[in-house]
Amino acid sequence: MGLSAYGQPAGYYPGRAEAYADVSEYKGYLAKNQSGIADIQNRIAEIRDRKRAPGCIGEDKYTCVATLAQKLAIADKCCLPDYNIFPNVKYDVNGKPVNGSRITFYGFPANANIEHLTDDVYNKTNFDLTLGPDGSVAKMRASLPKDPTYAQTQAEYDATNVYETVWAATARTCPTLNSADVAKWIENAIKPSSHLTPPKHWKDPDPSSATDLVSKNAAFCGRSFQFHSVSGVTHEGFQKIEFGGMIVDIQ
Repeated sequence: MGLSAYGQPAGYYPGRAEAYADVSEYKGYLAKNQSGIADIQNRIAEIRDRKRAPGCIGEDKYTCVATLAQKLAIADKCCLPDYNIFPNVKYDVNGKPVNGSRITFYGFPANANIEHLTDDVYNKTNFDLTLGPDGSVAKMRASLPKDPTYAQTQAEYDATNVYETVWAATARTCPTLNSADVAKWIENAIKPSSHLTPPKHWKDPDPSSATDLVSKNAAFCGRSFQFHSVSGVTHEGFQKIEFGGMIVDIQ
């Protein structure tokens, strides 16, 4: 069954992070979580109609997902319970939850032009939310599909999904923030404050090397941000493969 939310308008597409999934598992996921799914969809409409304030840090997970869904096609995995918005919480012998404090889901660019079968794999932001004891979002991590370290033009910044991520984290304090504001902030404040770490080299499983570029913690619109970029190369036989990416941590 084809499920991927890639190419869809901004919104929430429950269980549709994967290109294909078992039909019965997908239907079971929707039935089990129908109350939470309806709650998120309702909040999306309320935020859009300005009946509810957007936000992520300090808000509950449903509001954060609904906020991100204003600008991205948000989806989770229906068939992997630890990789969606509704994890199966387990408890220890004393009744204390041993999981569920972190949830993972994905954000695809809204109305993306589907050109290749693998676009939905490589052109998405991975979101990881850490929840506090009260259930509110304490930390937010976004693994971007493209590294804004190498962006210079507005179009190059827009292709990284960094604006959508920063906007969701600061929507309550800076509601008029636009993509140009974020690009200029990264170009003029984050990049100059970043420093390279010594290169790392290893031989197993393949000869590889990598360099980290890490920014100082930066305050922006009432939130704390840190940008961590990795770039490197590995050798598989006679093939040279470059790899890299950027993680944004927000509190």
